[in-house]
Amino acid sequence: MVFGNSQCAVLKKFLILIFSLSSCLDNTISYDFLNIEQDSLEKAKNIEMTFFADGIKNFVITTENMQSFINYSSKKDYTQICMGDSILNDFNFSYILKDTLRSVSIFSDSVLIMNYNKLGDSIFEIQSDELVNYVNEEIVELTNNVKLKNYENFILETDKLFWNTDKKKLLSYDSVTIKLEDKIINGCGFYSDHNFENYKIFNISGVINIESD
Repeated sequence: MVFGNSQCAVLKKFLILIFSLSSCLDNTISYDFLNIEQDSLEKAKNIEMTFFADGIKNFVITTENMQSFINYSSKKDYTQICMGDSILNDFNFSYILKDTLRSVSIFSDSVLIMNYNKLGDSIFEIQSDELVNYVNEEIVELTNNVKLKNYENFILETDKLFWNTDKKKLLSYDSVTIKLEDKIINGCGFYSDHNFENYKIFNISGVINIESD
């Protein structure tokens, strides 16, 4: 088959695009289509992305829609943060407070995260309506109808959750509901490691004990 000049140019761009996607730090991407638009670097639908750390599967994101931006600007207004500065600094939350952000991927509609340990076992899963991945800072922001569940049936429900994938920390400054086997705890603010061995619930407003049969 012989390609004309215009066809060769299109093919060249396509091959460059495929090479770029296949060489992104060993992460794998699967989706139905990719469109290049003026505002976003890329746009995908029905997407599944697998992220690796040191050659080991770290977490998987599946969603209906995704857009990536090199220069993304967003006005942040976090005035109701119900926890101390020491925890925010430990999480590296100051980066999120900046109005101008770079290298952001936005996932929307039926977002699901599956997180794994080094043995390939699932540590926890998170569902939400929207997810923002702050690429340079290894921080993920989940918004609206957020539900986290781990392998011990620890359940967290909130409308705002941040995950530092590098430090393996989870943070919420919003109202939270924690569901355990023997109780339900309501509060404002949550901070934990990946294993939920040392989690903190702030400004507890109510505890409901559950009687076992």
